[in-house]
Amino acid sequence: MRIPSAIAIVSIASLMFWSALNRPLDAPDWEGKFAGVSYNPSGIYDRNELELIPEARIRDDLTLLRDWTGNIRTYSVDRGLDVVPRIAREVGGLHVSLGIWLSDDSAYNEAELARAIPLINDYPDVISRVFVGNEAVLRGELSADAVAAYLQRVRKAVPGTVEVGYADVWSTWLQHPELARASDFVGAHLLPYWEGVEARDGERYIRDRMRLLRKAFPGRNIVIAETGWPSEGRAKRSAIPSPATEAYFLRNFLDLASDRGYDYYLMEAFDQPWKQTQEGAVGAYWGIFDAQARPKFSLAGELSTLPDWYRFAALAVALVVILGMLVMPRMPGMSVQGYLVVGLATGVMASAALAIYDTWSVEYLDWGILVSAALVIPALLCAALLLLTETIEFALSLWRQRRATDSPAPDGSFPFVSIHLPTHNEPPLMVMQTLNALARLSYPNFEVVVLDNNTGDDSLWRPVQGHCRTLGPRFRFFHRDNVEGFKAGALNLALELTSERAEIIAVIDSDYQVDPDWLRIAMPAFQDPRVALVQCPQDYRDGGASRFKQWIFGEYAGFFRIGMVERNEHNAIVQHGTMCLMRREALEAVGGWAVWSITEDTELGLRLFAAGYVARYIPHSYGRGLMPDTFDAYRTQRHRWVYGGMQILRRHAASLLLGRTRAGEIGLTPAQRYQFLAGWLPWLSDGLSVLFVLMAIAWSVLAAAMPTIFTVPPVVLSLVVVGLFVMKIGKALWLHYARVNPSLAAAMSASLVGLSLSYTVGRAVLSGLVTTGQPFLRTPKCEAANSVVVAVRGVGSEMLFLLSLLLAALAIILGTGADDPAETAWLAALAVMSTPFAATLAVALLSGLPRDSATDMSSGLIPVGKAGPPDVDVAA
Repeated sequence: MRIPSAIAIVSIASLMFWSALNRPLDAPDWEGKFAGVSYNPSGIYDRNELELIPEARIRDDLTLLRDWTGNIRTYSVDRGLDVVPRIAREVGGLHVSLGIWLSDDSAYNEAELARAIPLINDYPDVISRVFVGNEAVLRGELSADAVAAYLQRVRKAVPGTVEVGYADVWSTWLQHPELARASDFVGAHLLPYWEGVEARDGERYIRDRMRLLRKAFPGRNIVIAETGWPSEGRAKRSAIPSPATEAYFLRNFLDLASDRGYDYYLMEAFDQPWKQTQEGAVGAYWGIFDAQARPKFSLAGELSTLPDWYRFAALAVALVVILGMLVMPRMPGMSVQGYLVVGLATGVMASAALAIYDTWSVEYLDWGILVSAALVIPALLCAALLLLTETIEFALSLWRQRRATDSPAPDGSFPFVSIHLPTHNEPPLMVMQTLNALARLSYPNFEVVVLDNNTGDDSLWRPVQGHCRTLGPRFRFFHRDNVEGFKAGALNLALELTSERAEIIAVIDSDYQVDPDWLRIAMPAFQDPRVALVQCPQDYRDGGASRFKQWIFGEYAGFFRIGMVERNEHNAIVQHGTMCLMRREALEAVGGWAVWSITEDTELGLRLFAAGYVARYIPHSYGRGLMPDTFDAYRTQRHRWVYGGMQILRRHAASLLLGRTRAGEIGLTPAQRYQFLAGWLPWLSDGLSVLFVLMAIAWSVLAAAMPTIFTVPPVVLSLVVVGLFVMKIGKALWLHYARVNPSLAAAMSASLVGLSLSYTVGRAVLSGLVTTGQPFLRTPKCEAANSVVVAVRGVGSEMLFLLSLLLAALAIILGTGADDPAETAWLAALAVMSTPFAATLAVALLSGLPRDSATDMSSGLIPVGKAGPPDVDVAA
């Protein structure tokens, strides 16, 4: 009942969410005709279609409009609109307020006047008012005096019964009162949307502006030359376009205008999709009718913000049920809290998907929407998968009901173990410490094969050779030059040099000091003949050397105390080279170490799983090494891990993605495939994030430079970016606090370090998916820390990204004013995108600070045990 209960709770929450979005709007019914309506022909989707408007379309439009109004306002007599007065007379029941378009092109203005004045004189029974110019002063194309001169010319040329005036926004009239002296009326545009006024305050806005105009121009005829509200497009501060708010504003305005006797023209009769290139997407949606001349809303009856909420709610519930039943029954048993958290993730995914669909399902698609959708949809799919997989790991880590049992008790047998220690250009004192720790093992039956490969400096390997002599015959030293295949090649060579008695192969890194009981604790797991791999966690002993190392220690620990513990439940651990033991028979059966991979350890583990073997993870530390000494070395190590992971993904794609098997393989189980793919998904998302950040910077610059053509992404997309970031950080903090270190400061520092690697990981992903030949880069040990200057110089790319994002945000603020909620949300998204780069700079600065202490390489070098006959091979 836990799964059905969780799905039911999330379904109810989804219903409540969508229901809450549907709020009633109190608006009076309207049953009369409009005093006037602005008119441009219907069905114009592209600006080029304005060049030749069929008379039949104009006739159909006016035939429709005569039932809704007795007066239409045009804007020009160009492009076939000079037939409007004639058709209005033929249709009957309509007067025309003729528009003469003025611009800074004097030749065009003269042509407009030449066409308009004869029309006015020919149709005095139809044309009762003339608008000479529309917002020409606002656009800065003509001065007020120039407009006044045109007004005088027209007035002298037409009958005195025709009113001649000008139209502009209300503030232009107040700034240029000389316009009122030259005009028979004050044609004011009152458009609260463009001033960011909320629809419910629209009525008060109209009253206030009319009061200002009447005070400024007492006794003059104030004509509201345009007023209206868009049904789609971007919000502008508190002004939200929608069919409901358009209906709400118009119904309240019509009631107000009727009560106060306002002379007005509604903006406008039909949607004009071609205006999107001039005014942005919102410019297309001011019509009372859509572009196909269909009513967009009702002027009577109930009105609410989301009348189709029940459809969205039903779809959300259906998606929750489908996703929940696909995911939850396949998960291990959890408490109801765990299922509820996963259910909430499916609910968020369902409602977010519907919100995104609603945002992009606009009436008039253009190439901009299609291109942006094509670019963004892959990122959204990745975000959805990441949300789901991260939530599943979070829930299982906290609320799983049963865990795998510990290894069986020792049975008294001591299989022979060959411990392989490959070295290459390593500090000899560090390696000698490692050997001394191995000499202290309490396990009675083992050898150590030290294989130094390709070290050109004799002073680095000869002291290790001598130390092996003092430690006795268990310690066999080999030096080889010209070894190919990086570390994997050296390990394959070590396997060839291994004693025939060895049943188990162990591998440790050259800096690891093992616990004396390591083998005694780990070996009993091999009593199960299916077990081919036993892995202990990576751990480190120099976390107190500096604040930098303290922070990165916390980042390392998270994977080994959270991720590996959960993966062990599915027989899908990541083999990570050091502190691992393998059944020799299995290692040789799968072909040894892969020399093509720079993460040969993980790749070998995957092949062992595909061959049907079992792995065990012992979540306790039995060996500790050294962390990178510099931030650059730390990032280089992570780049190698990620690049190697992408090599594996490419090489084993058929097995991981399709479940295909090779000859002799049993194949990966669905759980194993899921764990590996889900484990790499955060890396893949970081790779996609690099591309997304580049796109976001370019998009922001275009939106700031050309806001009517390019607009910032929809609010819902920005919320996805911000929400995913909050989810990832929240999950990391919670799990680190609960499973690694119950210290908020430690959890925050580990999360900051993880963020600082985002670009390194993303770059490695992109490189690993398109290239194959990057070499194995050894992580240096026992090096001096970099200075602050050197550390910061090493993160120049990240600083460039950080600066670019900050400049992109500044461009949005300066270019658009950030008065749109979508712009505010996008600024928040840009801030989130800049956080990883800022984290990189912060950690780089931290790594350059002086160390608290130095790693001591001088202790523990007293020979352990009695020296025996040397077993040393220094063949070149």
